[in-house]
Amino acid sequence: MGILYIGAELRKHGHAVDVIDADIDGLTETEMADRILQGEPDLVGFSLMTPQLPSTLQTCFELKQRRPNLPLVLGGAHIASTGDDVFSMADCFDFAIDGEGELTLLEVCERMQEGSLPDCLEGVPGVLFRDAEGNVIRNCPRPFYKELDDLAPIDYGVVDVRKYKIPTLPGPPVVGLMITRGCPFKCTYCDAPITTGKKIRFHSPDRAVADIVRMHREFGVRGFSFRDSTFTAKKKWVVEFCEKLIASGVKIAWRCNTRVDCVTDELLALMKRAGCHTINFGVESGHPEILKRIKKDVDLQRIYDAHKWTNKHGIRTYTTFLVGSPGETDETIRATIDLAKKARPSMAMFFVTIGYPGTEMYTEAVKEGLVEAGWWREQAWNPDKNTAFEKRWGWSADAGALTIPGFDAERWQKRATREFYLRPRFVWDTLVFTLRNPYFLGHALKLSLEILPLHKLRLPLQRLRINAAHKRYSRCPEAATWDYHKRGSIEAGG
Repeated sequence: MGILYIGAELRKHGHAVDVIDADIDGLTETEMADRILQGEPDLVGFSLMTPQLPSTLQTCFELKQRRPNLPLVLGGAHIASTGDDVFSMADCFDFAIDGEGELTLLEVCERMQEGSLPDCLEGVPGVLFRDAEGNVIRNCPRPFYKELDDLAPIDYGVVDVRKYKIPTLPGPPVVGLMITRGCPFKCTYCDAPITTGKKIRFHSPDRAVADIVRMHREFGVRGFSFRDSTFTAKKKWVVEFCEKLIASGVKIAWRCNTRVDCVTDELLALMKRAGCHTINFGVESGHPEILKRIKKDVDLQRIYDAHKWTNKHGIRTYTTFLVGSPGETDETIRATIDLAKKARPSMAMFFVTIGYPGTEMYTEAVKEGLVEAGWWREQAWNPDKNTAFEKRWGWSADAGALTIPGFDAERWQKRATREFYLRPRFVWDTLVFTLRNPYFLGHALKLSLEILPLHKLRLPLQRLRINAAHKRYSRCPEAATWDYHKRGSIEAGG
């Protein structure tokens, strides 16, 4: 989604932009390179999170093999979290952008019209690059943007919005928006304070509503996923936004992410009137000691209250939990499972805890020997052990997962998921909801196939299923099937 904001800013200043969503189109690295080269670009940019690093570098390598002088730039959350680390991994790209990319890449593009790489990159805030001698140069950082309304609105006109959907909203199309940036909280597992800043910044309510109305009218979008880290962090802003959205007259459904201690009964009532369909509550644990260790300072009763209020107003809840945080034991995860069942969210997801780069959890886990430093360099997926769904949705304890002595995170993740979803009450609630909302049927069936332990049966057809899963998984950017040549073995480097 971030690359759509960058593309919109470039287009606003007269630059031609094409966007390829390799994930949604199911492209292999080679297919992605083919499509990129068909457009005969002057510059290619990749926005990546940590799981997308392997296939991004593989695609860069293929591009450099076929068009050595094509400038390639990396950006996104992984670069913001790891800085110049990627330069020690490969030579198949030219430079990287650390931080928000709209104005940085715009300045680079304008300089490239007057000069050549790498000289034109000197002094551009937020840029990391290799100079003519191969030394990695890290320019001064670019401050986070204060006035978000000055940036161009996201442009979904460069992609096919009909392809976008998510399980928690009716659609397609369902599109993402970032109405705020930054997060003031200190959760140890989250990289938002580094990637988007510790101080929350807002679009004005008028601008936010105007973007929604425009996409509703231009593309027929009725489902919006607000990707803000904590949408309701400033209640006064949310009230004004909801009131203006109601006054606009557009009939949409939207979802947001927030904390249970950032909502009230009254606020949720207003959000429902404004079209709020689903709220993602990041609860993470049902045990006070774990919440304290991960700096999620939330009272357990508030978790129950937030779910009670949300359910009362007819807003669906999608609640997420971590399995295997520092200090986790069988006793603490048992408390989490019990809380999840008692709080009764509409959906729950239990993720194996990953020490992502840039987070306090990663730093502490490396010190304590719970995770290997630089684990993202050796990501892999074993289709005999985990399905593609499990790998993609964080159900597997692979690279980056914390290794807690005496605790089997993957086993508890599966147990928690099955205990939650196989309850008669949940099955009934989901059946009623699906009958009223047919869009959810496909998602429910897919989830059911993963929850039931049929994939453990070693039947003749099971091998076909594994192979099919491997094929599907290897066609997305998160695919851990990379084979790029590491730094020092690339002849056509940037």
